[in-house]
Amino acid sequence: MKPRYILTAAFSVFFFWGASAYASVLGTVSDSWTTDMGAYTYFHHTSFMSESVGKQTETYIEYTPNDMAKPVVVNGSSVWGTRTINGAVSYMEDNGMRPMAGINADYFSFTTGIPMGNVIIGGEIVSAENLGQDAVAIRSDGTAFIDWFDVKTTLSNGQRSVGVDCINKWYQNGFTTIFMLNDKFAKNTHTNGENLFVICTPVSGELKIGSNYTLRVDDKFVYGGDVTIPEGKVVFVIGTGGIEECYTLLNEANIGDELYITNNVSDNDNQKWADVEYLASSVGGRIISNGEVRDINDGAAAPRSAVGVKNDGSLILYTIDGRQKGYSYGAKITTVAKRLEELGCVDAINFDGGGSTSVGAVFPGSSDFMLMNRPSDGSPRSVANFVFIRDDRERTDIPRIINVSARSNTAYLSGFEERFAVESVYDTSNYRIENPETVYDIVNNGTSSYIYDGNNYCLRGEGKTVVSIRSGDAKYERELSVYETPERIKVFNSADWKEITSVYTEADGELSVDLAAAAYVGDAELNQYDTLFEWSTEGNIGTINSDGYFTLAQTHNETGKIIVSKGNCRLEIPVTIADYPSYNPFYDTVGHWAEEILNKMYERGIIKGINDGGRMNFYPDNPMTRNEFAAVVCNYRGVDTSQYRDTELDFTDVSDIPPWAQNTVKAAVGMGIMNGKSNDNGKTFFFDGDGSVTRAEAMTVLGRMLDYTETADISFTDGNDIPVWARPYIMGLVKRGAVNGYEDNTIQPNGKVKRSEAVTMLYKLQ
Repeated sequence: MKPRYILTAAFSVFFFWGASAYASVLGTVSDSWTTDMGAYTYFHHTSFMSESVGKQTETYIEYTPNDMAKPVVVNGSSVWGTRTINGAVSYMEDNGMRPMAGINADYFSFTTGIPMGNVIIGGEIVSAENLGQDAVAIRSDGTAFIDWFDVKTTLSNGQRSVGVDCINKWYQNGFTTIFMLNDKFAKNTHTNGENLFVICTPVSGELKIGSNYTLRVDDKFVYGGDVTIPEGKVVFVIGTGGIEECYTLLNEANIGDELYITNNVSDNDNQKWADVEYLASSVGGRIISNGEVRDINDGAAAPRSAVGVKNDGSLILYTIDGRQKGYSYGAKITTVAKRLEELGCVDAINFDGGGSTSVGAVFPGSSDFMLMNRPSDGSPRSVANFVFIRDDRERTDIPRIINVSARSNTAYLSGFEERFAVESVYDTSNYRIENPETVYDIVNNGTSSYIYDGNNYCLRGEGKTVVSIRSGDAKYERELSVYETPERIKVFNSADWKEITSVYTEADGELSVDLAAAAYVGDAELNQYDTLFEWSTEGNIGTINSDGYFTLAQTHNETGKIIVSKGNCRLEIPVTIADYPSYNPFYDTVGHWAEEILNKMYERGIIKGINDGGRMNFYPDNPMTRNEFAAVVCNYRGVDTSQYRDTELDFTDVSDIPPWAQNTVKAAVGMGIMNGKSNDNGKTFFFDGDGSVTRAEAMTVLGRMLDYTETADISFTDGNDIPVWARPYIMGLVKRGAVNGYEDNTIQPNGKVKRSEAVTMLYKLQ
């Protein structure tokens, strides 16, 4: 058996719904699907057509607060540095978190990867500075809100207090305020210049809003470089030329002394923020406030990322791709705001967009994270942090999704034996079930298909067959179409998959070919293999076995047929075994309408054949390329192409012209009978040597070669299709009888010229 299609694909039973077209701020919906991720989380993907910018493609995650999944901010193992969305997924999995879906978040420094805004993870301040920003905040119950977040951090020795400008930001040479770093920042302080360092051990409290955080001084020193941050420790740093009161407070601290940190929001409403477990702010700012789209400094259309909150605390994690013509144009910030308003958001902030935009998910029935947008960089960009929906569900072992290995094609030729293998089963919490119990079934409607040997199916007869596989209450179903009689059959050489329509071979030649049949209904090819067909021969031409293997008979001047049939459909392939005719150099032109002309042009040395497995073919019905046409024309004119060896070809694709064609192309261009093409109104030209020569191009070359031009009207029904540059030459050739139209009174100027047609045009010029 030689099945042509051996690739299989896994099919998961997702929950998709197609949306009817509706008008949106992005255009009219052209394609839409939604996946129920479980845990009150939905993944949406929608394409729009806009009259002004073309196609737009958005992807967003919709989350309703619940106990089974929670929104979280993911930064990675350190504040310093970046990671892709796939890297964030790996970090989550390495730290015992199950990612469900997520998008990129805050703007960041390209130099350090440090987010430009404020970050809270697990209720603890991970990165902050003395500068307020709009932020999305997530409470312990999963509800979210968006508000202005401005945290003020104070350092005290019990007698005096000073401000701490930044927590886990990069302290650079020349700064004059106090920075507070811990082991969440990085392994080192990444400092330069001479600074005062005070290293402390936390004693009590936490680095949270409204919490008192007590530290004991372990060490104090001045150093002009980078310092290691010990695990679990806190490092205060200030330049030796820093603000006097700040420097003095730290410099007066002695080993064993206690220092105190407090973090309070600027509006003194610590209670509002005390229950916030995760927070990400953005320099992109608020784009919707209290249900109204803000007046925004838009900028150009681009890929965008944003987060919106509904009245009930539900989240929309939103992305739109851009900068990709034909896929997604991108949007201005105001457009994104209006779209989020359309989706029911009352507050929203703009996250980092452009090449940073990324979104992905672990879909039901899979353990693998999938990137679900097309980043404009071509691959996911490494960024600072992300907002993810964390899957907190426990394993249930109640089957929900069955993944089955199956062909994408559901049309089969009768008799096909197929195996539908269960690849995996996932439970209602999207955990893979080990060793699931499965039950196979089949329902026939006009067929006699049946199951044998567990999960192997025999598909027979004509009609519909439904494959059914169950595991608990989970069910996989697939309807298959089975055909006893196809509409047509084609035969191919399995060595190169070229179609075989006839066989012409020399007597006493050694020929054996492994044929493969393909059955079709409409334009669809059926799943089949060769033993499902009946193979036979007619005449003394050779033998063929049940697998389509044909062996030539050792005989002379015989004709016959290879016959392939299935049901009432039959294909006959004529076979000719002849003594090699001395007058015909080409195997594939015997009986061709241009056979005699091609033989004469070969004898004159104007055309050559192509050696194919020891036999010379001309391929008369293949399109002639512009490289080939230049060679044939030069041969016809008897041009000494060496005289044009130094001709310069000013074509952008000159390096694509093969060595065998270089001199003939130079000659054709040098004689002024062939020119290049242009796509930019003549600014640059290319030759397109491997492109097919059109009838208009061929006739123009012949007209230039013979100086045949006319200005009379052309009566062909498609005369208006003749390019302006070709019109006088075509008129001249027609008037002199060198070129004729077709029986339907067309000239078909833009059609491709077959190799036999091009040679015939030249022959008729004699």
